Amino acid sequence: MRFHDYFEYHADMRPAVPFLIQGDRIVSYAEAERLANRIANAMIASGVKVGDRIAYLGKNSIEHALVYLAAAKAGAAPIPLNFRLAPKEWAYIISHSGSRMLFATEEYMYGIDSVRGSLSSVETFVSVGTERAGWQGWDRWLDASDRRPDVPVTDRDSLYIMYTSGTTGMPKGVVLTHANILAHLDQAMVATSARRSPGERALIVTPLYHAAGALRVFAAGVNGTTCVLHESFSPDGLVKALKEYRINTINMVPAIIQSLLDDVPDIASMTFDDLRVIYYGAAPISVPLLQRTTEVFRCDLIQGYGLTEATGALTYLNEYDHEKALKGQAHLLESAGKPAVGTKIRICDDDGRELPRGEVGEIVAKGPQIMKGYWQDKAATDKVLDADGWLRTGDAGMMDGEGYVYLKDRIKDMIVSGGENIYPVEVENALSEHRDIAECAVIGVPDVKYGETVMAVCVMRAGASLTADDVIAHCRQHIGGYKVPRKVTFLDALPRNASGKVLKRVLREPYWENRTRQVG
Repeated sequence: MRFHDYFEYHADMRPAVPFLIQGDRIVSYAEAERLANRIANAMIASGVKVGDRIAYLGKNSIEHALVYLAAAKAGAAPIPLNFRLAPKEWAYIISHSGSRMLFATEEYMYGIDSVRGSLSSVETFVSVGTERAGWQGWDRWLDASDRRPDVPVTDRDSLYIMYTSGTTGMPKGVVLTHANILAHLDQAMVATSARRSPGERALIVTPLYHAAGALRVFAAGVNGTTCVLHESFSPDGLVKALKEYRINTINMVPAIIQSLLDDVPDIASMTFDDLRVIYYGAAPISVPLLQRTTEVFRCDLIQGYGLTEATGALTYLNEYDHEKALKGQAHLLESAGKPAVGTKIRICDDDGRELPRGEVGEIVAKGPQIMKGYWQDKAATDKVLDADGWLRTGDAGMMDGEGYVYLKDRIKDMIVSGGENIYPVEVENALSEHRDIAECAVIGVPDVKYGETVMAVCVMRAGASLTADDVIAHCRQHIGGYKVPRKVTFLDALPRNASGKVLKRVLREPYWENRTRQVG
């Protein structure tokens, strides 16, 4: 089965059900089918063949989602570009992927034109808007048949190639097939007791160049549900959409949930009767935040842990786990849950040997959602993916006796101070217990005596007043002395990427500048 087999089934059986909504514009399954067929046939007429890559640069839009669908029908692999990158970074990804076609919205075409000379693989430039010099206008280019293309696409072909964020080194293209993504969507469905039915609505506020946004579009196409697209996140806009569009499910990170609860006036008195599930990831949720979230939204919460190389998730902490946390088993919120259906997880030492339960090592996983490999990079693929399909995640964690996985940190983020291994997430968990700390991150900084020492970077809640001594004293009450931060600094906000993950590289850089090694 291929992704578009599911979509075409819904288009035949439920043509009037809305597939995409953005503002006042509503596109039904029947209309989306016709438009996607035209886009796919226009791609084919432009010379795109099965296995070719096409790039898309623009904010969330109906056209962006339709290009995903059309590319599946044409057998091409979309390369969604992060619009927050610089033109030279776009050029690297486009060139590295060998994209033959590039779609861009008008606000980004000038940036592309500035690096056009280096885009030798691109044969067709399409403006998702009006025609201009060097760009074919969307409407003129889209002069093609709306019949379904007859193209030999298999479930082993790429459904998209998602380039990693490139927080260290050059970004790598994660190749994900129809089979990978369909397996992930099935796992996500099994992870919650909630069931989908045609016409149910999911709100997408994460960018479509990110897995969380893209997978929501694919999930809708498979389940016959509806995507409500937002170009970008704003607390008031999100809350308004939840009520106005009667949203049933949404993906968020805890920082967004916190923002909603803190920044939207009177949210505690609002009702969200249609909201059934909040999926969250990128960070654990604290007990106080869980309590406030359940009181306000009165819906199930599902946490997922994973990485781009695993399509989206390896483990889930389901709604029953969250209920148990509220009833006294708060330690479960420090967990990422149990492996997804069909997924195996091991905790291994540096030599790949499986460790006993309770010991910390690298999380290694195997399942049908694991990537095909990195695009045009066999050496990098071989470093993380073995011949039997086991993926080295690069994350440090442990598994308890019940099978819950506890994420300790990125292995590269581990702090070694005076010979002791310190996992920053343990310190961050302690910091998050302080009522005046809204956000925090822990990094290792150079230390003459110990090699590295622990630094806490904190964001205070509005109106709070804290000193470094206050923070250190608080930590001494919660964690072992060798883990307690020796240094504390305060910021107005933590730097984050589009998925909500804290960019610790950015926090570290000033302290490790001009050093050949980034650890002590």
